Amino acid sequence: MADPVAPKSQPPVGKKRAIQRCPNCDIRCDVSLFVEGSLARCGHCGVRFEVHREASVPPPRPPPPAETPRAVVTREPPLPRLEGFIVLERIGVGGMGEVFRCSRDSDGLLVAVKILTPQMAAVPDYVRRFGREAAAMAQLDHPGIVRLLGRGKAGQHVYIAMELLDGESLRTWAHRNRPTARQLAMLLAQVAHALAYAHARAVIHRDLKPDNVLVTKDLRTKVLDFGLAGLHAEGAQCLTQSNVAMGTANYMAPEQRKDAKRADHKADIYSFGVMTYELLTGELPVGKFPAPSKVVTGLDLRWDALIERCLESNPAARPHSALELAHALEALAGMAKAMQLAPRTRKNTRKSGVWSWLGLTTAIAVVLGVAGLKVSQDHKSLRPSLARALANKPSPRFR
Repeated sequence: MADPVAPKSQPPVGKKRAIQRCPNCDIRCDVSLFVEGSLARCGHCGVRFEVHREASVPPPRPPPPAETPRAVVTREPPLPRLEGFIVLERIGVGGMGEVFRCSRDSDGLLVAVKILTPQMAAVPDYVRRFGREAAAMAQLDHPGIVRLLGRGKAGQHVYIAMELLDGESLRTWAHRNRPTARQLAMLLAQVAHALAYAHARAVIHRDLKPDNVLVTKDLRTKVLDFGLAGLHAEGAQCLTQSNVAMGTANYMAPEQRKDAKRADHKADIYSFGVMTYELLTGELPVGKFPAPSKVVTGLDLRWDALIERCLESNPAARPHSALELAHALEALAGMAKAMQLAPRTRKNTRKSGVWSWLGLTTAIAVVLGVAGLKVSQDHKSLRPSLARALANKPSPRFR
């Protein structure tokens, strides 16, 4: 007796249809009349196959797709109102304040306005530090330093208005453009010239790093963020407490980590060396670090000497000035004749203080000696006149 043929699609009347696919031609066959384990024959290709009831059970419906979570919309705080300016947009946020693109009411000039946060403005020490940044910038008028346009207080806001620049940080620029060593030397020479100008006016940056140097579209550099600047001019108020380290740890000179108040322009030179090493190699000079020429193939060995001098732990052994660095970098960039850094100063910084006291003592002794000699000469010159006066004086008469 021939095997019953499984119909292709007609269901049995009054019964729920059971469907199973033919293993040969994959045609859907109705196996509603067959029991589990019996053989059915495909009506299309004639191949017999075993009926499996569980296979005929329709697959369970897939679970409904999970509800897509709604995007969390974070609203920025409203723009502040600042008397004298129209605040257009927020362009930066820092540890002490926020920077806004503003239009000045008086002439419509677009400026960058840095506003101290309300939390910081409630602390007098931060207000003084913020004012110190403005005081440092007010002393500096150099094409390589961001120019101060104004400062003041409007309501609860303490602000600094600066020139608005179209550019990006030196770190971002270097990461995006991958400059050659020569191109990097040209940019860093500009930074060194700006530092030399500030140092000549007794302003020390104390937080120099690639994030605080801006590169404009025409490849000019601008040093900014003098928030930790030290004013070492005579009579300037020093707000930094003794025995306190201020700045970014990876870029700070050893003496600055111990006592920021006593850090001078040599601390900026150390930070300059850290920044230069990082921009050349992509790494920070931490611990026993390799020379740049060991990391960058074909690098001029003069880079090694320059960075090694900048990163000396003894400030007296570092280059004497940022201007010296600028000239050395211009030579590396092919903009000037090759030159060597001035030899290291052999004296120790601690001994220098002793010799300074000895020099001061010697100077005082010389002044006192000259004054004593003058008194002695005056005394000698008075003797003849005194003798004549006594001779002409009538003798006292005794009764």
